[in-house]
Amino acid sequence: MLLRNFSLLIRKGTLTRAGRIFTVMAALTLPTSGYANPFEAGLNAMEREHYATAFRAWKDLAEDGEAEAQNNIAYLYERGYGVKQSYTRAIEWYKKAAAQKSPEAIFNLGMLAFEGYGMRQDYLAARRYFTEAAELDLADAHYMLGLIYYQGHGLKLNHARAKKHFLDAAKLGNPEGQFMVALMLQNGEGHPAAKTEPLKSFIWGMVSKINGYPDANSVLEFSKMQLSQSVQDKATALAQKCLDTGYANCPA
Repeated sequence: MLLRNFSLLIRKGTLTRAGRIFTVMAALTLPTSGYANPFEAGLNAMEREHYATAFRAWKDLAEDGEAEAQNNIAYLYERGYGVKQSYTRAIEWYKKAAAQKSPEAIFNLGMLAFEGYGMRQDYLAARRYFTEAAELDLADAHYMLGLIYYQGHGLKLNHARAKKHFLDAAKLGNPEGQFMVALMLQNGEGHPAAKTEPLKSFIWGMVSKINGYPDANSVLEFSKMQLSQSVQDKATALAQKCLDTGYANCPA
């Protein structure tokens, strides 16, 4: 029996908060000291939804060639936050940041290609962008590659490859990737013999729940029907160990 009572989340654009996004750890690591203060000022303005102020804080940095600021300026143009919405300007700035290997900018170009915003919808191009960002260890990029293979966007379904990318996203702290690993383990998807693995599914489902993913309970409840209370208690402890070791000790 396949668990299907869920909806897959399409990842949206990624704002650079401090050189890199860390989904689970919200701690701020400031960029290089030469532009830390205006960059942080822009972040503070974004949190207050003072988008025009954020734009002003980042504009000079972006024009000076700072990739993180370029990505964020592009994000503001894409969403029309504090400036007139323009996919053309967004793409220009994303490409400048992507040329400097900003994983967030590369990912954001992939999302525009995936959704067909500002350019024609092109799943092949999106996959290329996501692959490049994934090679730079961006969790969201691994998640989107998993989604492409899981749903067959522009290619045949490939659950084994989907599972690999969801697992990579999961181990980089992505709650949606953690949920998808749990789901695929519960359904036996990506397993050579289509074997269901409710214990492993419970562990990843619990990790996803602890990290705040709202749909995690759906896969947990399904696993509970197949596991005794003592096994559930053991799995909960293993989920905490998975988290405590920074995903170094988690089921595959």
